[in-house]
Amino acid sequence: MQVLNWFFRPKQGDARNKAKDRMRLMLIHDRLELPPDRLASLEEELIAVVSRYFEIDRQTTRFDLQQYDRRAALIANFPLLRSKS
Repeated sequence: MQVLNWFFRPKQGDARNKAKDRMRLMLIHDRLELPPDRLASLEEELIAVVSRYFEIDRQTTRFDLQQYDRRAALIANFPLLRSKS
């Protein structure tokens, strides 16, 4: 039984990486002076605009804020299913 518990245990690095990602996002939000709800509304607006032209998979659509030097970038990943004619 201990072997199964060891095999299926959560990896320590996963929790550490998730915590680092959350901290990184908090720092970026702070530097951009971006209220938390503003990013959520921006994501919804972007989905609405892209949905006018493409059928997208909303389940796997992802947004990420990344920092490069002193600049931030919003990375949007829209899995496109097909074009709307």
